[in-house]
Amino acid sequence: MTRCLLLLVDGLRPDVAERALAAGELPHLAQIVERGGAGRAITAFPSTTSVAYLPFLTGCTPGRCNVPSIRWLERERYDGRWWRSRDALRSYCGYQAGRLDGDISADVRTIFQLVPGSIGLFTMITRGLDRARDPARLARKIWGALAHFTAWHQPSDDAVAAHLLHAVDGPARFVFAQFPAVDGYTHQQGPEGPAVRRALRRVDAVVGCVVERLRARRELDDTLLLLVSDHGAAPVHTHLDLAEWFRQQGVRTLAHPTVWTRSAKAAVMVAGNGSAMVYAQPHEPREGRWPLERLRAHGGFGVHADLVARLVREPAVAFVAAESADQTVVLMDARGTATVRRSGEWIAYDPGSADPLAEGGPRCASARAWLERTAEGPYPDAAVQLLDQFRSPRTGDLIVIAREGYDFRRRFEVPEHRAGHGSLIGAHMRTPLWSSAPLPGRVLRTVDLFPAILDWLDVPAPVDVDGELVWAPGAQARQAAAGARPPERRRRSQSGR
Repeated sequence: MTRCLLLLVDGLRPDVAERALAAGELPHLAQIVERGGAGRAITAFPSTTSVAYLPFLTGCTPGRCNVPSIRWLERERYDGRWWRSRDALRSYCGYQAGRLDGDISADVRTIFQLVPGSIGLFTMITRGLDRARDPARLARKIWGALAHFTAWHQPSDDAVAAHLLHAVDGPARFVFAQFPAVDGYTHQQGPEGPAVRRALRRVDAVVGCVVERLRARRELDDTLLLLVSDHGAAPVHTHLDLAEWFRQQGVRTLAHPTVWTRSAKAAVMVAGNGSAMVYAQPHEPREGRWPLERLRAHGGFGVHADLVARLVREPAVAFVAAESADQTVVLMDARGTATVRRSGEWIAYDPGSADPLAEGGPRCASARAWLERTAEGPYPDAAVQLLDQFRSPRTGDLIVIAREGYDFRRRFEVPEHRAGHGSLIGAHMRTPLWSSAPLPGRVLRTVDLFPAILDWLDVPAPVDVDGELVWAPGAQARQAAAGARPPERRRRSQSGR
């Protein structure tokens, strides 16, 4: 029986992990990497906790799942009466975290639904899990609250470790375990903080215990061990509180946690602090997004000024994205505009009067070619990810992308964040991908791991997922096993006897 253990170390940068590995700080993970390999993957946008779990657990992107961010507003239902319309506002950073399963598109199936008996540990995405298969649900709430108020994150990881070892001793074919401490300490100390490295070493020790138990059960060779992350992180030296910025422009602004703003002219929904969605005139229910032309017009945000042009001149803002009247995605920075559009299997980028994605000129390529070309660039896979964002009806009218070193939230972040994520920059989008099975020589998106895991478990993948089977570890292992059989046995198997 094949098994898969997907260990997600929240917020772990690949270069931090690679340096720790090279320094000999992770001996048990080093053995895993020696058996398989160490690589990198590109996460989904926005690069932030919970939303970036969707690719691993559903095989679909946030836009396809209709969960565009950790905070959003349902423009069709919100009418400005915050108490009566409170269900049309969402933040997964608090008590509404339990609403995530119901917010995912109804036709999207999780791996927990596809693999009977699978287990999820410390995950907010639990569709398909009953209480017995979500054994850490109470511990996640208790230790998560403690971590928030005391900045002490290791107890959460210790709880995950205990449940993981118990799960290894059971029959579950798939186990997802999320270790949150690295992300928490990264926000407090930065990606290279001593507590970050200490928490990573503790994860390595847990991996050592897992391997010993699998070896004792004679299941090590049949188990795919994956260590991944949902996003990276980058140090933050300057905070531009985006909600406060709009208020300073004379715009009544709604933003979490003060959602009782009446007659708001803008709603600001920050994600991971490195990006934000902005909704214009949120007190007026409507179906579609406003195009960039209308957002820039006098009165777009209730004031007689082009606030978009003013916003992109802020040092904290790399660029903004919105739709034009013909639904082309328009990118705008302080120098001008560019466009991204899809035509069949091709994605075209036209720098126009500016080049926000730093491509050096126009480009037209497939989604896979975009990934391979930009994986090590300043904005990995950005054209593909931005188009995905606008697949969701819940996405804001305007998406604001932060430069490295900046974020969009100052108030209510206690303790102050010294590092963040959520943007499209490389430090946020690149994640580690370490495997006990040999990795392919191609760059992967995190969404591609969903069909790869199902291939290992020999479970058919849904046909309507975004992940592509560019890595088939199960097929490789089955071929290797068939090649290792004695010739007579192989011939009998092929003849059907």
